[in-house]
Amino acid sequence: MKFTTILGMAAAFVVGSSGIAAAQAPANLDTKKFNVIGTWNFLNIFKVVEAPFWNQQLGKDSGGKLTGNIKSITELNLKGTEVLRLLKTGVYDVAHALPIYVDDGAAIFEASDLSGVATSVAQQREILNAWMPEMQKIMRDKFGAQIVSTFAFPKQVFFCRDEISSLADLKGKKVRVQGVSQSDLVKALGGSAVTIPFGEVVPALEKGVVDCGITGTLPGYQAKWPEVVKSVVDVALGYTAGFVAVNLNSWNKLSKPTQEFMTGEFKKLEEASWASVEADTKEGIACNTGNGPCSVGTPAKLKLVTPSDADRAAVKKALNDVVLPEWAKRCGVECAAKWTETVGKRYGLAAKAN
Repeated sequence: MKFTTILGMAAAFVVGSSGIAAAQAPANLDTKKFNVIGTWNFLNIFKVVEAPFWNQQLGKDSGGKLTGNIKSITELNLKGTEVLRLLKTGVYDVAHALPIYVDDGAAIFEASDLSGVATSVAQQREILNAWMPEMQKIMRDKFGAQIVSTFAFPKQVFFCRDEISSLADLKGKKVRVQGVSQSDLVKALGGSAVTIPFGEVVPALEKGVVDCGITGTLPGYQAKWPEVVKSVVDVALGYTAGFVAVNLNSWNKLSKPTQEFMTGEFKKLEEASWASVEADTKEGIACNTGNGPCSVGTPAKLKLVTPSDADRAAVKKALNDVVLPEWAKRCGVECAAKWTETVGKRYGLAAKAN
């Protein structure tokens, strides 16, 4: 399916038009309100995809029988790993989560989102789909849940307090990262990695606790990073992957017709989520730099650093020499071999511990 078609579907999804609305709901659906943890409430994916799906679309499609009560991780003030623990206990029926939230089986999930591997939205989605069987095992065995949908955030890039000209300027700088493979990448580029929760990055940048940070193009803008940085480096570091998981006890209590109906609804949610990524990536650059229209606020005036051939080569070298070997150590020989066979070979990559 072409991206323009999917984007049109996402727009229809958000406004609830007949372009994506379901046919008349089956008469034999259960009546259920799902308690849901969402992502950050100030980000586009929450505003235009997650919240509309749970607050309006599901109820409309099901004739009011199935509804959602979604609370963002921002509102709940949760740490990432707490999200899946609450899902496991059944306090919440559904969670929108990230691989970096997984503490039990972390290296398996990390493989779906290794920094520097995905250079396009389509590639990130392919990786998630190819690696899904391995992630599902962990979700079932460790968390009593199953993945029912995937999504991603816009392209991950560097934001820096000072004006920089290339990735070579990262040497010696402290860089906020959000996962172990990002940490490996930063170290390979000559920086030092610092782990700071997303909501605490702005004061850390402002006070000089860190010199740079990595996040998505539009999320960085919406989290007000441009207020404390001067440069944005538009180099492809990947797309923070995400997944929607449902507690299996909650799922198994649903009738088969309701499960089948929800499977279709989760597919709609997935298509709308992925359609938003490409558009948000491009608009994020425009919003951060003023080089184009910004529909979500007043554009900032950050210096846009376009990666040189040397920059792209540095990321590729860091991926092959450090990121993949270090991840292979964490996941083990068998796991790394499976990733190489199912994911790596598609893109000319191999994960082997040094």
